[in-house]
Amino acid sequence: MQKFTEVQVMDTSIPNRRQAQIIVWLQENDTLTIKELVARLNVSAMTIHRDLDKLAAAGLVQKVHGGVKLAPEESLQGQTAVSLPCVMCGTAVSSRTAFTITLDNDHKETACCAHCGILRLSQLDGVGSALTPDFIYGRMVNVFQAWFLVGSDVQLCCVPGILSFARANDAQKFQQGFHGEVMDFTAVQQYLIQTHMH
Repeated sequence: MQKFTEVQVMDTSIPNRRQAQIIVWLQENDTLTIKELVARLNVSAMTIHRDLDKLAAAGLVQKVHGGVKLAPEESLQGQTAVSLPCVMCGTAVSSRTAFTITLDNDHKETACCAHCGILRLSQLDGVGSALTPDFIYGRMVNVFQAWFLVGSDVQLCCVPGILSFARANDAQKFQQGFHGEVMDFTAVQQYLIQTHMH
């Protein structure tokens, strides 16, 4: 499993890499000040404000006096992590990317992210439902009707990273800043199966 590290994203001349690094740091710290970000990224305060404005417009962060914090996950309030490890890779499951599969017999399985969850779905019969949070808004999305951004610059969990969205339009807007390829469920499942076969 690969996660963003400072080494991978510290080319501070590339805005989307700076923004991805800010998200990673915010997952490790509740809040960061503008001064901390200026020092860590070695850019001006104005550059930091532009990056934060872009992240805030995408619904990922919330600017606070003198700093920034991750946007609240309204539909997942009170949860910091799902108690069981990922059914596929064993990684701890974050509420921000948790992928929950309910089988016809009411048995539930949880994956750490859409990457593992969609792969797991390809192994199962008798699936009743599959849900995952919209990456921007945190609301639960029916996986079979969702849109996915594959291989973006935001790498929170497994590789290739797959972010989930309720609407294609949101995935496309996010793609503009963070790259990757927008796919529906069928396309992303085929892509993952082919990738893991090679």
